[in-house]
Amino acid sequence: MNFDFEAVLFDMDGTIADTTVYHNQAWIEFAQAHLGEALNDDDRRFVPGRTRDIIRSILGREVSPQQADLLHDDKELRFQALARGRIQPLPGLQDYINVLKENGVRTGLVTNAPRMNVVFTLRELDLAECFEFALCAEDIVCGKPDPAPFREACRQLGVKPTNALVHEDSEMGITSALLAGCPVAAILTGMSRETATRLGTKWAFESYTEWMEFWKLK
Repeated sequence: MNFDFEAVLFDMDGTIADTTVYHNQAWIEFAQAHLGEALNDDDRRFVPGRTRDIIRSILGREVSPQQADLLHDDKELRFQALARGRIQPLPGLQDYINVLKENGVRTGLVTNAPRMNVVFTLRELDLAECFEFALCAEDIVCGKPDPAPFREACRQLGVKPTNALVHEDSEMGITSALLAGCPVAAILTGMSRETATRLGTKWAFESYTEWMEFWKLK
């Protein structure tokens, strides 16, 4: 196999499954429940980031640690109820992971998502045993776009960032990976090819099937 990397690191939402519609609907329900109003897609309070950061943005105030835990779980349980039984791995993902494992390429999951969603999503996709580890929101003080998550993943794998390929679908994730020194192959579920190129990705592709064909991985 002519593949130039020792490890491949995957983001989760939008990168192994397209979950955006269910997260957006969960936030709409969350805002309706806690503010009495719905969010629009262009609402300035609806910012990317970790769940607790978005909660503060939507509510417009700080919350106590106890409140933060309750509100966090409220939103994520809404997401899980909406997504349960409806999400699928992106095309070609399982075949790609199988080829990587067969050829000794190590894999990991690096996400801003909380562990409760990682466990849920991997179980729904039947991928619970497919990654060596998962770095979640609880595991790193500074999440994406900070480079810390990908630096820590490389440390755990014992590989140089230049030898760890990253698959991402968002500006925050791409920025995090590039700042860590990892090459990025973007999956185009959340952005255009032009945007991915502008951000500095070396490759961009529509599906893992397309990606495998590019590398002639079989």
